[in-house]
Amino acid sequence: MMAARLYHNQRWSDDDDNLLRSMCESGKSLTLITAKLKRPMNAIRARAEDLHINIPGTGIAMRGKTILNARQE
Repeated sequence: MMAARLYHNQRWSDDDDNLLRSMCESGKSLTLITAKLKRPMNAIRARAEDLHINIPGTGIAMRGKTILNARQE
């Protein structure tokens, strides 16, 4: 029998956000970030997009930058 995962209601702390930001800036993979933060990939992708953080190799946060750049021109 598998234990239930309890992170589904866990809020993001400033430390979590900073760790996500620093791991992305240093080029860490989404898989490694998922293991370190102990959160599902979808939660990490959503948080990165909310904070406009680019996750290497995924294009996350780049969509918003493209839209913002297009509006400014």
